[in-house]
Amino acid sequence: MMVGTENQCLDALKADMELLGSTIKENPVFGQMLDNPVIKPPQKRQVMAELLEKRVHPMTLNFINIIIHNRRELLLADVSRNFIDLYEKMKGIKRAHVVSAAGMDNRSQQRLQQQLNVLLKADVQMTVEVNPGLIGGFTLRVGDQQYDASLSSGLERMRKKLKFKA
Repeated sequence: MMVGTENQCLDALKADMELLGSTIKENPVFGQMLDNPVIKPPQKRQVMAELLEKRVHPMTLNFINIIIHNRRELLLADVSRNFIDLYEKMKGIKRAHVVSAAGMDNRSQQRLQQQLNVLLKADVQMTVEVNPGLIGGFTLRVGDQQYDASLSSGLERMRKKLKFKA
């Protein structure tokens, strides 16, 4: 992280880590190749070079080669995820995940994001998901905190209170 900051290529390294993480996640064969002890580190480095050489910063490829050389390639997905987390913390970025019972229009999403930016005093990157099972309302997760304003949870809480009193 510090090397990337010094060389002013931190944004490129973050993009590379996103690419690496999504490649491992979306391509099971790629993950199996990294996990396979029969495939020797030089072969794995060659595959990585062929796949990534023209797509990532040279510093990223050198880092990946060091990890493979030290036989820690199974940690690449975790390393990429942790790098992104550190990058976002350093840049003051927070991720919010909203699940709503019905789709939110762009205006509602923008208003919610603006309110979250002010409330959290951070640049909030928001993802939105639809889950009709919530019946109504929404849930909001930022980091390890969750706010549940869904109708299904409210009904469940009410059911438990009524059951407890009976």
